Amino acid sequence: MYSMNFPCELLFQTKNRINDASTDDMRHSDLSALELQSLGLNDVSTIVDPYSMTFKDNTVKYLNYPFITGYSFKDDQSVTHDECVSILFDEMRELSGVFASGNYKHLIGEMINHFQHGDGRPFGCNPLLNRAFSDLLRAKQYGNTTLGAIRKVINDYVRDRRKQVGSQNFILDVRKEILWRILPKFDDSEDRFNGMGIAVHDIYFQRIVMLNFRQYQIGWEADILFEAQDHFGLGREDITKKLYQSFRFFRIWFVLQRYNCFSFKPFVTNFNASVKLTGR
Repeated sequence: MYSMNFPCELLFQTKNRINDASTDDMRHSDLSALELQSLGLNDVSTIVDPYSMTFKDNTVKYLNYPFITGYSFKDDQSVTHDECVSILFDEMRELSGVFASGNYKHLIGEMINHFQHGDGRPFGCNPLLNRAFSDLLRAKQYGNTTLGAIRKVINDYVRDRRKQVGSQNFILDVRKEILWRILPKFDDSEDRFNGMGIAVHDIYFQRIVMLNFRQYQIGWEADILFEAQDHFGLGREDITKKLYQSFRFFRIWFVLQRYNCFSFKPFVTNFNASVKLTGR
């Protein structure tokens, strides 16, 4: 058996930086009521108006939301700042069910809670999130994928005895091949309903590391670590899209994050997965 312990080799890293707080989707408490309304965010909640801090005159819709029991309906009466925030978050949690009815439906609830109480601290070390990423990678190991690219280059190097897996040329060839492939994302049609499309609506940063490589008389195997980071936050480019703005869930999210009367900070979401690749 031919075995290499690297202890690790960086195969690929996105141009986007890890812990990048300079993007628009990581901004918070920076827009006035007038600026939010100019973006089309007039009808935010079915229950309260966050700009006037009053209950809305809509008894029917109010009665259809049992999750806010404990709040008394007050036509045209003011609501306190804390009451308004609690109602908006409860409504956001309730509306998330439209996008999260599958295996990962509880994850978005945890992330909304972290948005409300985490004060911008990173969200990670979550077994369900890591499992979802692992499932995504294992479901797309080959074909026009990142893992397919790595597997192709390893096979090429194993077949040519002049080449060495783990060499600088090997890493350069892997990076070239990955550039032609699609990085893993939660963007399948099922992700729109299983909870992942909304919990991780994009993956901002990715890093791929080869932990080890073993070659046998027949075949080889390698352990590949994927490290990823997303931003749980909305930018102007998100909320100005018709798709996002048409859902009340995102309108509430954007107002809670960006309204200068609120102070709820977006955060980075960290997750990882290790995949064993094999070939012969």
